[in-house]
Amino acid sequence: MNSDRDSAGPELAPRFQAVIGQLSQLGLQTADLDEVLRAAMVAAAEALDLGEAALFVLTPDGKQLEARVGLFDGTVAGRRSVGKIRLDINTGSLPGYTILEAHTVVSTDLENDPRFHSPARAFSFPGRSAIGVPIGFNSHPSGVLMLYDRQIRNWSDEEVHLVREVATIVGLAIQRAKIEQDLRDSSARLNSSLTAGGIGSWVWDMAADVVELSDVAMKIYGVTPVTFEGTTKAWMAMVHPEDRAKFVADQSDGPVDWKDRPDEERVVFRIIRPNNGEVRWVESWGRSMVTEGKGAHRVGVVADITDRLMAERERQEMLEREQAARHEAEATRERLTFLVKVGSLLGESLELGGNLQALTELCVPYLGDICMVSLFDDDGLLTEAAAWGVDPAALEDMRTLRRRRAELGGYGGVYSELAVAHEGKTVYSIMTDEDFLNSASDEEHLATFHRFNGRHIVVSPLVGRSGVLGVLAMVCHTQGRSFEDDDVALIEEIATRTALAIDNSRLYQSRNRVARSLQAALLPPALPETVGLAIATRYEVAEADAAIGGDFYDVVGLGENTWGVVVGDVCGRGPDAAALTGLVRHTIRTAAVHETKPSVVLANTNAAVLQQIEDSRFCTAAFLRVEVVDVQSGQINIVVSSAGHPRPILVRVDGSASAIECSGTLLGVVSNPKLREVEVTLSAGDSIVLYTDGVTEARRDEELFGEQRLVSVARSLAAHPAEVIATGIQAAVSAFRRSPRDDMAIVVVQAVAAP
Repeated sequence: MNSDRDSAGPELAPRFQAVIGQLSQLGLQTADLDEVLRAAMVAAAEALDLGEAALFVLTPDGKQLEARVGLFDGTVAGRRSVGKIRLDINTGSLPGYTILEAHTVVSTDLENDPRFHSPARAFSFPGRSAIGVPIGFNSHPSGVLMLYDRQIRNWSDEEVHLVREVATIVGLAIQRAKIEQDLRDSSARLNSSLTAGGIGSWVWDMAADVVELSDVAMKIYGVTPVTFEGTTKAWMAMVHPEDRAKFVADQSDGPVDWKDRPDEERVVFRIIRPNNGEVRWVESWGRSMVTEGKGAHRVGVVADITDRLMAERERQEMLEREQAARHEAEATRERLTFLVKVGSLLGESLELGGNLQALTELCVPYLGDICMVSLFDDDGLLTEAAAWGVDPAALEDMRTLRRRRAELGGYGGVYSELAVAHEGKTVYSIMTDEDFLNSASDEEHLATFHRFNGRHIVVSPLVGRSGVLGVLAMVCHTQGRSFEDDDVALIEEIATRTALAIDNSRLYQSRNRVARSLQAALLPPALPETVGLAIATRYEVAEADAAIGGDFYDVVGLGENTWGVVVGDVCGRGPDAAALTGLVRHTIRTAAVHETKPSVVLANTNAAVLQQIEDSRFCTAAFLRVEVVDVQSGQINIVVSSAGHPRPILVRVDGSASAIECSGTLLGVVSNPKLREVEVTLSAGDSIVLYTDGVTEARRDEELFGEQRLVSVARSLAAHPAEVIATGIQAAVSAFRRSPRDDMAIVVVQAVAAP
């Protein structure tokens, strides 16, 4: 143990050799370290005829020596008795000095030895001379073996050598005990970790064909020490038949040949538990080893991973479902966005000619390669209303095929469009070469089919309120493109919205024609011929509403060279407004014949409105009584009265213009309205402009056209004929406004000298 510090001693006497042999056998046979230490100390003391000895070991921190066993007057003292003795590692004692020097120390007389300060007697130990030998390997002693004599003694080399040999045996015993304890601790930790993790261990002895399974491994396989034979065949019987090829190439029941398998291996396979027939997934790790005395064998661990695989599979399925749901949500959102675009496009205008064409261009190539909208004409034939395609030549081929089919007396389309229209149900057709051949009338016709190559088509009816209006066809003719179920559903929804837009457009156009006809009936069919007087009129109906408006004007002959001119505006639109307009217009005509004062004409009209209209509708009106005084010079007198109507504009030929203040109470509000009259004399070229609030309230964003702008425009048109003034005002309003929101009526009355 201290060969680097102590030279080899002489040959031991036979009696010493017998002691060493007995101790060596004891060290190999006995696992109890304390027994080995005690026997070694006693054997050394008895061989040297001594009654006192001690064995010290280092404390765990390596700073002190702790007595492990002692011999006092031939009596052994165990660890419980001497364990409290602690010595520092220094020159204060022979054991401390021995550890400090790390080699054998021999002292003939402890009391007079100058190498250390305190003799054994200072520690109540009866020793006058002693031998101290470090215990351990290499340069790292782990303790000290001490032998004491009560007398001064000259120790022989043979005696010193004996103590060294005993110390070597003690060191080996301590080292062996430490290694075994480390192995036990490591094994315990490993077993605890494997058990806590549900992992079993196994050992397969190839030579003996024996398979050993730990308790956890047996639980995993569903066997017990009684039911498991412990052979390769018994183990292989538990492997699922479909997975045995992972271990045996020919799937035989014979012994497993591991020679060609890798040294380290991980295998995932299924087992069938013998106790209940349950199928479980396991994962096994194995390693080949060669151990002296046992030969070649494999060791490894096994774990049940069924729950983990099921969780992973469920997680994967959930992930796939989530991805599918996200994909579906994105596709749905994309389809909804597309439908919003379709709805916005179809709703831009009730005049659908351009909208239908824009619709086909929107659908291509998003949904298909060609989109065509066909509507029934007055003769009941499907006629193309709009179409678009990614390839203009393919679109022309489709048109050619439609014409050929119509000429052959079949339904008027390539893919039975007329049949779809009659059935009222969407059809998804997938055309084959055989279909092309059966549909073709000659080689040229067949060549067109193949050139067009329209293999996939969806035809959906355009169902309106009164029935099927036509069809929407979507075609895919490029290689590899077709329609999914969601595409067909989207095309059906587009067809539904298109049919509704077409229906609304036709209804709007019908109502608009009726409204224009009724509106014209509320206006004079033609202006009377006048002498010395020029009258120009302009009238517009708001495009945003097809309902009948409430603006009106009229010119009434009241006698020679005398006329009544009225411009009015009834609140609201529709039939009720038309009824009130008719009442006011005809009442003014009647009253103007019998009354000469404009204010009285308006007052009589107010009474008629209150008497015949039961709700709160009202009307504004401006009435002019115009009398030509001198035809030659063009002088005329005008008396004007207004019932809540916008003020007339007086335009002089010299370029001046201003509003005439003649405002009064609305018609149909109170029984005694306040009305006033203003007289104005016009010379040749002078004009009065009457208008409705559709002029002054024309809007551009938040800005109104207004009376001031109207006066400015009228001033710029002074000295022009009445027609020019009316046209100029209408153009100025149209250029200013964003869109017509209200009806607009303009009447220009101008004094004209005779030629």
